[in-house]
This record gives sequence, C-alpha cells and structure tokens, in this order.
Amino acid sequence: MQESGAASMQNQFLTNYTEVTFLEKIKDNLRRCKSFSFSVSFIKKAGLVLLFKDIEAAVERGCTGRIITSTYQNFTDIESLKSFFALMNRCPNFKCHLDYECFHDSAYSTLGYHSKGYLFMFDDHTEVIIGSSNITRYALLKNIEWDVVVRDDAVYQQAMAEFEDKWNATHLLNGEIINLYANKLNFAIERWDMDYDLATANVKPNFMQRKALKELNRYRAVGTNRALVVAAAGSGKTYLAAFDALNFNPKRLLYIVHEGSILKKSLETFQDVFGSNVSYGIYSGTSKESDADFVFATNITMCKTLELFARDEFDYIIIDECHHATAETYKKIIAYFEPEFLLGLTATPERMDNQDVFDLFDKNVPYELRLRDAIVNDLVVPFKYYGIRDHLVDYGLTASEERRLTAQMANDEHCDFIAAQIEQHRSNGKLKALAFCRNVTHARMMSEVMGERYHTAYLTGRNDIGERIRAYNDLQNDNADLEILFTVDILNEGVDIPGVNMVLFLRPTESSTIFIQQLGRGLRKYSNKSYVTVLDFIGNSYKRSVQIAFALSSLAENFVVEKRLMASLVRDDFSALGLRDYGVEIHIDDLSKEEILDFIDRENFNAIKYLKQDYFNFKKYINAEFYPRHMDYFNNDCAPDIIRFMSIKIGGKKTCSYYSFLQGIGEENLPLFTDEQVEFANYISGMLPLVRPHEYEILRALLAGSCEIAAIDLILRERIPGYEPEQLMHALRFLKGVNQQGQQLSLKVSLDDQFREYLLDAFEYGLTRYAAENGSETGFRLWQNYRMDQVQLKLLKNPGYTAVGTYYYDDFVVIFASLKKDLSEADKLNYKDKFLEPALFQWESMANLPASDLSKLKASTYTHVFIRKVSDENGITLPFTYVGTGRLTNGRPTNNGNGTYLFDIVMENTLPDYLQYDFGLTR
Repeated sequence: MQESGAASMQNQFLTNYTEVTFLEKIKDNLRRCKSFSFSVSFIKKAGLVLLFKDIEAAVERGCTGRIITSTYQNFTDIESLKSFFALMNRCPNFKCHLDYECFHDSAYSTLGYHSKGYLFMFDDHTEVIIGSSNITRYALLKNIEWDVVVRDDAVYQQAMAEFEDKWNATHLLNGEIINLYANKLNFAIERWDMDYDLATANVKPNFMQRKALKELNRYRAVGTNRALVVAAAGSGKTYLAAFDALNFNPKRLLYIVHEGSILKKSLETFQDVFGSNVSYGIYSGTSKESDADFVFATNITMCKTLELFARDEFDYIIIDECHHATAETYKKIIAYFEPEFLLGLTATPERMDNQDVFDLFDKNVPYELRLRDAIVNDLVVPFKYYGIRDHLVDYGLTASEERRLTAQMANDEHCDFIAAQIEQHRSNGKLKALAFCRNVTHARMMSEVMGERYHTAYLTGRNDIGERIRAYNDLQNDNADLEILFTVDILNEGVDIPGVNMVLFLRPTESSTIFIQQLGRGLRKYSNKSYVTVLDFIGNSYKRSVQIAFALSSLAENFVVEKRLMASLVRDDFSALGLRDYGVEIHIDDLSKEEILDFIDRENFNAIKYLKQDYFNFKKYINAEFYPRHMDYFNNDCAPDIIRFMSIKIGGKKTCSYYSFLQGIGEENLPLFTDEQVEFANYISGMLPLVRPHEYEILRALLAGSCEIAAIDLILRERIPGYEPEQLMHALRFLKGVNQQGQQLSLKVSLDDQFREYLLDAFEYGLTRYAAENGSETGFRLWQNYRMDQVQLKLLKNPGYTAVGTYYYDDFVVIFASLKKDLSEADKLNYKDKFLEPALFQWESMANLPASDLSKLKASTYTHVFIRKVSDENGITLPFTYVGTGRLTNGRPTNNGNGTYLFDIVMENTLPDYLQYDFGLTR
C-alpha cells in the first residue's frame, strides 16, 4: 500500500548518528503516546537503564504498556526481567511477556525470537519503528544500527496483529519463570556476552582474563551485583577490570585505589582499552577532576567528600587492592554508593589482611584461584578422595578391543563393586553423584545397569540444553529421584552443578589437566554440603593413573616435578600437602599405591612423550588458536610447569626456551624466528623463574623504546621495591644481548612484530610470576627453589661463577649441599651432609679445606643454607631449596683423611613437615 506524499514526508530514518537518534525518538514517543507495544529479542540492564525511567513515567501517567522479550541465545539478563516484573506489580496497566522456547519448527526444534519492533499509539496517529536496534547499551549508543519510523495505520494494524499473535503464544512474566531462566543461565552461559566488543580495544585479554570475564558476565546475568577477582600482583587485574568495564559499558565509572601513585597508571590502562571514547579524571588530594566519565580516586579523598556525589552517581565501581577494603574508609565508600556493579580486585589470598574481604563481596569469586588457595580460603568445599583398586577391568586392552573393555566396565559384577563402594563412602541424605565415563556407549550402559540399583540418567553431546538442565536440576533437587548422572565430556568446562556430593571416575584418566577440571565440577558450595566424595576406580594401567598423582601433587604450595617427592606424597596419602586441616583427605589402597610407586621409580617423567602430551592437553583445554602463550600458564591449576618445557633435551639438545621446546615437539603454528632471535629467546628464558626483576624490566624498557640509562633508572625506581642504583649497574654488567654506548642502551637482536610479541609475553610472564611469588620481598624466600647462578645474582655477584659449593662474603657464608639421597642405604651411613633434627643440619666442608677458609667459617655471623636431595633427575639439573639462615657450631676435623671439617648448623627455622619427609627425617 502506497502512502500519500504528506504521510511519507513524516517517515524517518534513524541511526545513532542522525540529528534525532533512535534513543531520542523512543524517549520522545514514550512521553507523548497513549500506548506502546515493544517486541524486542535482546534486553540488557545496561541498555534498559537508558529507557526505564521513561517507560516507568509513561506507565505511571496512565499509558498502557506491553513488552515481549526473549530468552533466545540466553542473552536477555535477569536484572531486566526483575525490573519489568517489579513494574508489573506496581502498575496493572503494564505487562511483560517472555518467549521461553515458545516457538518451534516441524521437527520441534526451538526457533529463535529475533524481532526488534516498537509500536506506538497517539491521540491522532500511530507509529511503527522497526529496524536492528535491541535494548542494549551498544545498540542504543554506539553500534551502526538502522531503524525506520513508519506512520501508516495499515502497517500499524499488520504489525499489531503479529504482536497480538506472539503475545498470546508467550508466557506472562512471573517469579517462577524468572527463577527458571536464572537457573538456565547459571548452567548454560558458555560464551561471551554478545554485547561485548573488544574490536575497538588496542589490547586483547589473555586466557586468565578471558576466563574471569566470562564468569563475571555469567554472575551478572543471574543478578549478582558484586564480585571479587583474586589474582596475583602483576597478573593483569587492572586490564581485566578495564575489559569488564568495556563489556558493561558504564555511563560513569569510579576506580578507587589506596595510593595516589597508582592512579595515573590505572588511568593509562583504561585509556589503552577505551581510547578517547570517554573522558578521564583524577580525584585526589592534588586534583579534583570529578566531572569526567571515568573518575580515578584515592580512598582517603573520596571518603572525605562523599556528600558531593549522588549515591547512584557511578553505575560501575572498582575497588583496587581491596584487601584494604576492611579499613573504615573503604567500608564507608562501599556502604555509601549504590552502583549497578561493584568489582573488587586483590592479590593472592595469602596476602590478604583477613577473611572479611570475601564477605564484603558475598563470596562471589568469579576468577578461579589455584584450587589450593580456594580450599584454604573456604571458597569451595574440600574433597575426600579414594583411589580404589579395580581388579575387574583391564585398562591395558588395545583400542581394537574397545567394545570388550566397555562391556567389562558396565557388567553386573563391576556395577555391584561400584555400588558397594558408593554405599561405603556416601554421605547422609540424597546421593547426588556425577559419573565420568569412557564414551557414549559406556555412559548409556552404565546408566542402564546401575539403574537397577539407583535412579540414573546419562547425558551426551546429543542432548539439547533443555534436557541437560532438567537433568542438572533433578540431580540437585532433594525431592527428585535422580541419584547418578553419567556423562562423557560435556561437563569438563563451562558448567557447574553445585549440589553434587559425589564424583565418580569410571575411566582411566590420562591427563592431569582433565582430572583437575572434572574434580572442580563437584567443589562448588551448596546448601548443607560440607564436602564432596571422589571415588576413583583405579584399573591396572598405572602408566595412566600416575597422572592423578601428578594432579594431586600440584596442590602442594611449591610443587616441583621430582620423582622422590612424588613417591613420598603417594606413600603417605599426600599428608605433606598440608590440606588435612582444611578437610581434604586423600586415600589410595595399598596395592595400588605400591604399583604406582614402582611405576614412578621406573619411569622418566621428563621424557618428551610426557611433556608433549602435557602440552597438547593444555592447548586443547584453553582452546588456543595457535599455541598457548607464556601467560596462559600463569596461575592455572590445569597448566603444566612451563619451566620444565625449557629444561629438557630433545634430540640430545637442551631446549632452553619455550620456543625451542615448541619447535622440538613439532608445533605447526609457530612464527619463524632467525637463529639470532632463537638464541636470544633461549638466553632470556634461562633466567626463569626470576629471582629479581631488574633484567626483565631493563629488556622490556628497551623493547618499549627507552634507551637512556637515566630513563631506565627511573623505571626501575618506580617498579622495584627497595631499588638501589648499584643493582642496575650489576644487571648491566652481566646482561647479554645489550649494546652500551656511553649512556645509551640498545638491544643487539633484530626485532620484528612477531618476535616483539613473543618477548613481551615472556617478559610479562616472568615479571608476573616474580611478583606473585615474591611480592615486595627482596631477600631469599624460605622453602623456595633457587639455582646457584640465581643466588649469585641476588647477592650482586658473578652469576657465572658456580664452581664450588661454599662462598664466603663479608660476615656470612653461603652453603650449597646435596643430600645424595639416591645413594644406597650403606653409602648413606658414610655421607655426612644430613639433617639430624628439623632445625639442625650436619654439614661437611670441601676436601683439603684451607686454613683461611676455616677461619672464615668460624668467624662468620650466619650462613645461608641451600639444600637439594639429588643433583639431577633424568638429565635435568634440580634446584636447591632455601632452608633459611643458621649458625655454624661445633666445628671439628673428620678422620676420613680428606682434610674435611664437620659443622652443626643450628637453623633459625624448623623444616615444614613436607620437607622433613622429603629430606629423609621422617618415613
């Protein structure tokens, strides 16, 4: 139907850049209309706040309002629905309907609800606005959107007929359906927010940040309005906050820090992400730029001037270093403001002042800490692990015998055995068990056979999301029948079922990465759940099952892959992990234990086949497009130790760097570096893990273009606690790959974009790991591992001089000792270096000790002591453990004819239990 010329003149084309924008047009119509009817597929709270007061005002003046929205793609958020529901309860002339899988095709597959239509009735005319705009902040403010206003009664009637049809087919919004959708979101959000656009950012999030951002989005989608991110200093928390703010897209943002010196750096980080799209201001004792879009303030200044700001002044607030948040100034700020979202950032839990900081954020911690830290800080429930010998299944069968193996695993006798173990170890109340199976056939058969004993179900990738959610809900619901849910891989990531109280491993676990993933499925807190029971049915393939020992050993505070440590942990049911006080129990039956120990003793875990498997398992886990970057390995329970990759030999040649390792294992997605670049990569990797940050800070500064020594000195002063200029001079004296001409420095190696990116990633990893492990401490750290060259570096000596085991300085001595625990029992009796007590070490000097050295030993005020059990394992040189300082006492000559002296070193610190076990004091 063609309009008259007069009518067509009244039609409009709208964008976010026309003289009248789409948002302005909708707001104006809401002020004047008699009724409005919106059909909008996607609605986000961040977009709705731009319109909600206008919708509310229209309804309150008597306008009739109706809105249909959808759960399509799990995009519309809970907060928006709650706002509509509250308005419905206040104003009977407003109604909202929800498309919750209401429309289907002939095969009963759910159809997507994707409309964007806005219908208005006025006293003298009607308008239909149809186009691309949803109610999201990006759609209403930034995106390239096209919308058309049509003033034609016939078009309005056609659109209204379609609206009425969809209105009658959808659900009236109510509390029950909101809760149902919230539950679905809690399980189903496995992707980025569609409203999240990093294309305009100058930097991209790393794996840790992507993982945290995804979880922050999920928390907000289910209505959570505050969360705490706990990650190590230097791990990119400020960038994470900036990325999440970009996702949220606040009109006004407040960033609170406790120290003015951090403000500018934080502001610059946000500028990296947002560019010039927003204005920035500093609000401190010396600057009062309070009108900016993004305000960066100190807690002291903000606390003194709170009354100058409205309570809802900022819709997004970030509290940095919020382990200080229990201080009164922070409490006052948090209590005063009413943001839509409050984000806390802090360092690793062991540096927190107290536990109250978790409570301030309702214990919402979207970024997964190391599992150990989460257990210690009561963020997850502990677990009771039982490694159970399974004599009824032969995991040694070949791939061609798969059907026979599956039949063994799902026959009546085996299921009786599994049921007996379940009954022996189950907790009181309803059984809520999640069982991981070998394949789809195994899951189906287990469900069928175990179904004679329990209420069971099985899920595979073929089940749609609705079927999965029903199963998750039934498993958690005390009033539902389901007791055991069998699955293959669909729960490895992206989904938690918090109510689970038992996890069953019914297949050989070849990957410690997968084991940690699957273990984590059961550790979420839940009402009346104090722990989760893990039953691991260990078969006869100890080559595979030993991976579980690796995974459990990774829960140690300072874990190094070393066979004797592994064996001692297995032998003693992992008591040396120090987690029993937190409710963790680990038990492996004696026969399985002995066979695992025998395998550990025989096997070389530094063999290329193991490290290659570790690498590709991790690459698959993080879904790396090319190869995992250095930073992807940081602070991740599922990550192998990247330092191991740099320490092995491939083809008789030491790898030396991550790049060389990747070349050696045949990674196909590598950039091509020159021999000179590979040599430099090997050199910088040889410093890892860092014992001081100076070299990496210098190299990073040179990479960024700072070339003058004076400029680098300023950078080091700013970034390194306790910095002294002599440290810079010492670093430059021994740093390779750097040209120095007068006061100018430059890198010798040629740079291209790919090599520059590789170096920046390596520097970020080294410095971040150093900050996490050392904080502001500058001395040696108790129980940490050091190489001899690293000790010399920290003492400002020549790191290349590592020929002997004893070094003499002004008033102290540095002693390196290997305990030779690989000797036979008879030879051990003749070896003198050993712990006599947990705080008393007997040490034998070098042979033919000169009188001058003996005098230095006796005159020394104290000694630094570094101990290792053996010098190397399977071709890899092992580091020394720093056991602290002590006093040399009771010096006496030996009678072995070698001119050695014995001393008893009285240590200041007592060995912790796990090192007593490791160093042979306990059995």
